[in-house]
Amino acid sequence: MTLIKHKKWVSQNLRLRGEFLSRYKKLRLDKNERISSFEDEFIKKFFKKINSFYLNSYPETKNLYNKLANYHNIKIEQLVITAGSDAAIKNCFDLFVSPKDKVITLNPTFGMIEVYCKLFCARQVKINYNKDLKINIDHFLNKIDDDVSLIIIANPNSPTGTLISSSNMEKIVKKANNYKIPVLVDEAYYGFSKQTALTLLSKFPNIIISRTFSKSYGIAGLRVGYLIAELSLAKLLYSFKPMYEVNSLGILAAEILLDNPNIRKKYISENKKGKELIIKFLKFNSIDFIDSHANFIFIKPNIKKINFLKKLNKHKILIGKDISIKGYEKYIRITTGPINKMKIIISLLR
Repeated sequence: MTLIKHKKWVSQNLRLRGEFLSRYKKLRLDKNERISSFEDEFIKKFFKKINSFYLNSYPETKNLYNKLANYHNIKIEQLVITAGSDAAIKNCFDLFVSPKDKVITLNPTFGMIEVYCKLFCARQVKINYNKDLKINIDHFLNKIDDDVSLIIIANPNSPTGTLISSSNMEKIVKKANNYKIPVLVDEAYYGFSKQTALTLLSKFPNIIISRTFSKSYGIAGLRVGYLIAELSLAKLLYSFKPMYEVNSLGILAAEILLDNPNIRKKYISENKKGKELIIKFLKFNSIDFIDSHANFIFIKPNIKKINFLKKLNKHKILIGKDISIKGYEKYIRITTGPINKMKIIISLLR
């Protein structure tokens, strides 16, 4: 135990360092990243623009703010650029959450949410999924009261891959607004799913949307995300941003992707085709699976799970964790991608 003064509760919530295992030159089906290489079109545009300025100068975000505002048809002042979705979520904790406050979340959901709840000494109110991977919306609504400081909904959610409908989302946001509670809707997987809560921005002042360039845009390694909110709320969120939100190369890559929307559209299309191929194979061979509203599926192999995991490991294939819900322990999560990548998994399942 360190003798240096610090927040005592942090010692109760230490995050242990795991093994630093390289994922290089492996088929990465474990974290729902882009698993195919970018085409030369993007790579050439990216490297052509890089010069010493991008390395020895502090990042300039003006152009990216402009492009995002134009893309969403909103004001620049409604945006806060962040280092991915995890930084966007922490930004909301910084503004809204004090020790012993209640934070309503889905369970299971994105792992960093529980980490922040613990580090901010919040009381996490978990809304559990049932055996059919459904949320009881009435139960959710009943948990909203004056003691709640923040509601976080990943939609689509990870790891379940499920969606809360637009009508139910509006019910949650509306009731939360009656108590002046902010609702953060994390749309990290938007693109693979077309549903969005952005339409609620004009109706309710308490909703915040987070997006990332890590998933459907495919630049997870550059850590670029952003928040969208009503003007006065965005102004408060902006107060908690770091001096420089994101690095220069991440900004450059995001700008190129916004200027060339076909790069993203093509990847989403290829992912859809690959997903359809593996689902067709699974159905034909009577292999149990669970589809999602994101770029992953759950598969229940017809052989023992441990034996299948050994086979994947032998072929240098990484896969994600299970759904973390009782009754689904035998399922494995696999990131979907283009047809050529899905054929590798099909050959092993065969």
